[in-house]
Amino acid sequence: MKSIQGEDIFGMCCKDYMAGNRKAKITVMSDIAETDYLPADYLFRNFEDMPPHEQKALQQARGEILDIGACAGSHSLYLQELGYNVTSLDISPGCCEVMKERGLKDVVCEDIFQYKGKTFDSILLLMNGIGIAGTLPNLPCLLEHLRTLLNPGGKIIFDSSDLQYLYLDEDGSISIPLTEKYYGELVYNLQYKKLKSGKFNWFFIDPYTIEAVSGEVNFKMQFLAAGPHYDYVACLY
Repeated sequence: MKSIQGEDIFGMCCKDYMAGNRKAKITVMSDIAETDYLPADYLFRNFEDMPPHEQKALQQARGEILDIGACAGSHSLYLQELGYNVTSLDISPGCCEVMKERGLKDVVCEDIFQYKGKTFDSILLLMNGIGIAGTLPNLPCLLEHLRTLLNPGGKIIFDSSDLQYLYLDEDGSISIPLTEKYYGELVYNLQYKKLKSGKFNWFFIDPYTIEAVSGEVNFKMQFLAAGPHYDYVACLY
């Protein structure tokens, strides 16, 4: 994640979009899928343009809210407009500039693993933000840290996807290769214009695995909604 911060891929893309470049997009390369593109306008979408399961996630937020990896601030803006106190946290200086320009009141430019002090009733990890742990073995460390930021009765609201669909055979069966690492782990490499992030770890997690791992660190999971393509929303409490 340090390499992303150093080049500020998301920050530069979002700033260009705010400056009028509506075709700005990030090139997304990984070790398990073909090259894809993330249009900047997807990061600026309104609540009405979000998929139903993402809307469901936002509707679960209550009280003091921490939006981790807030990026352009779309989730935070929706909740702030509803009257909630929202802390919008991102490691990208450019994204934090954009969020302030869009009117967000409490923007923090910091690594979530270093953030401490304030506590919250709801912590958001949307757009697969839980992958910030990097790899599955690092997930308990992330959850234990987030616990220190939760008020009593607070919850972590997240979404992710089960990448088993990448291993579907023509007959409908699933053939996941047997390797030492979890099948949802991947290595990303991002590019915007001539800026490159360098390779970094990220992961997507299926609902059964996250329920098991979170249970090991004394969280309970509530499944909230399913998306149209192996994606889902849940909360930990």
